[in-house]
This record gives sequence, structure tokens and C-alpha cells, in this order.
Amino acid sequence: MNARPDDADPNAVRLRTRSFRQWQDVVSGSFVPLEVVSDDPASFDARLSGRVLEDVFFSEIGVSAHRVTRTPELIDASSELFYKLTLQLKGTGLLVQDGKEAVLRPGDIGLYDTSRPYTLTFDSPMHAVVVMFPHGLLDIDRAEVERLTAVRLAGDDGLARAVSPFLRELSRTVGDLDGSTGLRVVHNTVDVISTMLAGELIRLAGDSRTRSGELLHSIHEYISRNLHDPELSPSSIAAANFISTRYLQQIFHKQGTTISQWIRDRRMSYVRRDLQDPRLKHLAISQIAASWGFVNPAHFSKAFRADAGETASEFRSRMLAASPAR
Repeated sequence: MNARPDDADPNAVRLRTRSFRQWQDVVSGSFVPLEVVSDDPASFDARLSGRVLEDVFFSEIGVSAHRVTRTPELIDASSELFYKLTLQLKGTGLLVQDGKEAVLRPGDIGLYDTSRPYTLTFDSPMHAVVVMFPHGLLDIDRAEVERLTAVRLAGDDGLARAVSPFLRELSRTVGDLDGSTGLRVVHNTVDVISTMLAGELIRLAGDSRTRSGELLHSIHEYISRNLHDPELSPSSIAAANFISTRYLQQIFHKQGTTISQWIRDRRMSYVRRDLQDPRLKHLAISQIAASWGFVNPAHFSKAFRADAGETASEFRSRMLAASPAR
């Protein structure tokens, strides 16, 4: 993600412009390559403020009437895959993706996937909060997430009613967060978004799919609560959810992974977070690993290197030295 930095923070982007051409360049550099069209470029006005934390771009934008399009050609030229979640604050937007349309009004939330074509049209000035994050951060199968693209999540209904003000306040404070606090904000925000989307999937599903969605959500929640426990296992998870271990494995197979891999990935993400936290630098790497269920130091070291391409010590040193904020 290549947000254009400001002078004070290399991970931040701030812009106010009346140049349509400049806006095109900055939007494509800060988010993903997009085609931008304005019916009146001479009176165009736009502003953008945002910050990248752990590959998640939190931003707030205000723009004159315009349309953005993500074309197949632009997708083919992109190497990274992201979801974008928009909270509409002012104006009305039309989001189109996967053969679906969603009209977003103030307070509403919409989700779209940069790996597939989409358009966003605003016929009048708009104001929105946009959160862009890698596919891999969302703990929901991509095939399931596709059911939620270009679907209006009403800001006055369900979990969106709580998520909307949370994202609004976060957009105001994200620029002031220090490195270690920012790490936790990223994890918490993605967890909140995952919970909201999982709840919406359950609401959209019917009968047997509803039960399936509730079960998957229950399994994910149980794992999250017990990641610290080295005794966490497929059998204990299955027993806690009153299903067989074989059925549990089938559920994760349908998501394109295994239960063991899913647990390992979640644990690794928290280990990486803690290794970057200067408040925890007094702890040995083995202590941090053990706190997330990796009780065998040799196994952890091998797994971390395979996952990150470097040792945990190298990763920790590099990340702690990477930013003065840390």
C-alpha cells in the first residue's frame, strides 16, 4: 500500500486539492489503482487524510461529485488484494460489484473487494470513512465475504449501529496513536469488522445456513478466547461446540484451510504484534511465543521463519527500529 506520506509521518497521507488530475494520482497511490471520472473537473474539490497501520489504511475523504471504477486491467496490474469498507457520512453513493447494487446513505456501511471490478458513483459531494485491509486479516472465508459485497449495512440496524460510530471516532484519532497502541487498534478494528460481517452473514442466511453460520461464529469465538492455552486442540474445540472432530475438520476444509493452520495463523499474528510492542521488549521472545500457545521454542522458531522469511529476533529488531513512533 503506497500512501503518499506527509512531512511529519511517513505512514500518513494528507491532501487538500482542487486539481482533479492530482486527486486521480493520489487516490490510485494511496488506495489501489482506480479510474476516476468527474463531470465538472474545473470545480472539483477534494480532501484526504489517513494513516497506514500494519498494512491497514484508515482514511477519511471528502470529494465533489465523481465516479471511481476498478477495471479488470487495473486489477491484473495489482499485486496486493484488499477489502475496502466504507462508512458513508455525507451524501449518497451507489456501490456496484458482483452483479449487486447498494445505495449508501449517511450512517450506512458498504464492503467491496479490490480483486474484482467495482464502481462507486456519487452524484453530489460526499464525505466518508474508508478502511482498507488485506484479505488475510479477515477471519471469514472469501466465498462467504463475497455474499456481502455491495450490500447495504444499515447504520441504524444490527451491529452496524455500534460499528458506525466506532469507525467515525477512530478516523478522528488514528493520526495520534503511537506504534504500540496502533497495533492493538488494528487488531481490535479488524475483529470488530469480522464480528459485524459474521453477524450479517448469519442474518442473511436461511435455516440450515443460519445454523451453520452461528456454529462457525461460535467456533471462531471459542478459539479466540483460548488462543493462549497450549492445550487448545481440535478435540477440545469440537467438544466445546458439541460436534465431532471430523465435522470440525470438514468445516475448515470448506474454508480452504485446516483447523490447525487457522489456529497457528491467528497465534502468529498476535506474536508478531507483541514483538513490535516496545512495552514488551523486556520479555524474551520465547515468553511471548509461549503466551500465545507456542510452548516448544524450536518448533516456534522454525514456524516463524517459514512464515515471515526471517527469524523472530530479526523481525523484532527490524520492526522496533523501523519507526521513531515505536
